[in-house]
Amino acid sequence: MMLKIIVSVIIALVFSLNGFAANTDEYYEDSLEASGARELADYLSDETEDYLEKLGCEDFDFEKILSVSPQSVFSLLFGVVKEVYEKPVKCALSVSGIVLLASISSAFFSDDEKTKAVLNVIFGGTLILGIFVPASQSIKAAVSAMQMCADFEKALIPVLAGILTAAGNPSLALSFKGAAFAAAEFVQAFSNDFALPLAGVSGALSVSGAMLPTLRLGAISDIIRKTLVTALGCTAGLFTGFLSLKSMLASSADGLIVKGVKMAASFVPVVGGALGEAYTSVAASISLLKSTVGIYAIIALALTCIPSAVSLLMWGLAMRVSCTVSELTDCRVCTDILKAVSFIFSMTNAILLLCFAVFAVSSGIVLSIRGG
Repeated sequence: MMLKIIVSVIIALVFSLNGFAANTDEYYEDSLEASGARELADYLSDETEDYLEKLGCEDFDFEKILSVSPQSVFSLLFGVVKEVYEKPVKCALSVSGIVLLASISSAFFSDDEKTKAVLNVIFGGTLILGIFVPASQSIKAAVSAMQMCADFEKALIPVLAGILTAAGNPSLALSFKGAAFAAAEFVQAFSNDFALPLAGVSGALSVSGAMLPTLRLGAISDIIRKTLVTALGCTAGLFTGFLSLKSMLASSADGLIVKGVKMAASFVPVVGGALGEAYTSVAASISLLKSTVGIYAIIALALTCIPSAVSLLMWGLAMRVSCTVSELTDCRVCTDILKAVSFIFSMTNAILLLCFAVFAVSSGIVLSIRGG
């Protein structure tokens, strides 16, 4: 009998596993390092990192993200407006001066068609140069922001997919990874190869039609505008619905897996309840990590897009004010040109916000679904 007890003890010691207790904070930090989330900051510009620091969200610390106040958000937005308002205001003043000059000059010339055509080309060209020389930097910044959002999203997808898998949502991770990668590629190609060129072509046709009304290019420009607006709306709606349905179905499948794991743990003698509680604790820690990384990503994407979006908004408002001055002076050519230029700024801003919305929605859907 004694020999059997000794053999049992030896077998238990040889085949035993070391166990240790770890608190959720340590597990959170280890999971954060393993996910590769800290490398996401490498895909952000220095300007975006400065905005994150001002907002207090420069790190993946959920306590700092929770402590962000509305005052700091409004203060940051006010600072962005102060940085970008100067050029549009100066341009609006100079454009208004060109409009007044065109209106006064037209009164000193005869009303024949040739003279009007020459004046339209001269003042139209002057107006375009006066707008796009200072505004070109804002448009370039918007295009760069779209590219940066796409690159950041492509880096974020594997991180969130890995966290979802660790949280017990492998089906959701696989579904999210495929759909989000497809969305990132599609939105990048759609904005760079379709939407932005069409907006530029539509604006160019409108400007040309305003300076040379005999060509009657306005109808073609209107068709392109309607096509572009419809394509933007359909793209956003289809993507959101597709990803939402796939994520809901994948989450339901993962819920069955999690319940099966908990049920299997309950059958383990003595420690079954402890195993179930440990699994719940680990899942909660991973869920917190998922929320923190997802919210950080949405904030980073917003701070990447907001400066360019505010700048384009200011340019659009400046063009509308100048257009009002042109209408008051009855300068029809300048009015049509300013409306076309305002459309270019508005449509570029809409494409930028579409890129942000698609990427933010894809992350937001992941955050809204509970694991298990």
